[in-house]
Amino acid sequence: MRLVALVFTCLLVASFFLTPALAQEEGEYLHIKEMSLRFDGDDATATIYFDLDLFGDFYVFAFGSRHLEPEIVKVFSDFEELQVQEIGRENAIISLNNVSYKSDEFYLFNEKELGLVVEDLVVIYPSGPSKTLSNVNTIPNLFYEDS
Repeated sequence: MRLVALVFTCLLVASFFLTPALAQEEGEYLHIKEMSLRFDGDDATATIYFDLDLFGDFYVFAFGSRHLEPEIVKVFSDFEELQVQEIGRENAIISLNNVSYKSDEFYLFNEKELGLVVEDLVVIYPSGPSKTLSNVNTIPNLFYEDS
């Protein structure tokens, strides 16, 4: 009976560690519900709100949300300069530097691919207005006024 309990415990522990690792390769355990992208000059701040599947949630509970950082960085792999500011159980804040360039009175942002599909992308311009795009895996070309 002890042998059965030991084998069962080993299988349970192995599935606990392997399932999030396998899901991470496919990007299945992290689902981005919303991303807000706030522009400020040539920089931007991205705030993402996400859901984790059951195994991802257990993994974060056991090891902390900092272990989500590689998956979050993959979402922004098309950006050259980024810094993860904060990661929580349901959201993360990322600083994106030098994402736009100035041309006369406007800043221009060239299209960037995202590593996962974002359910709702909210683009917030420096002057205040915003627009929402649904089910996107790229941030389109944008321009905004210098504030």
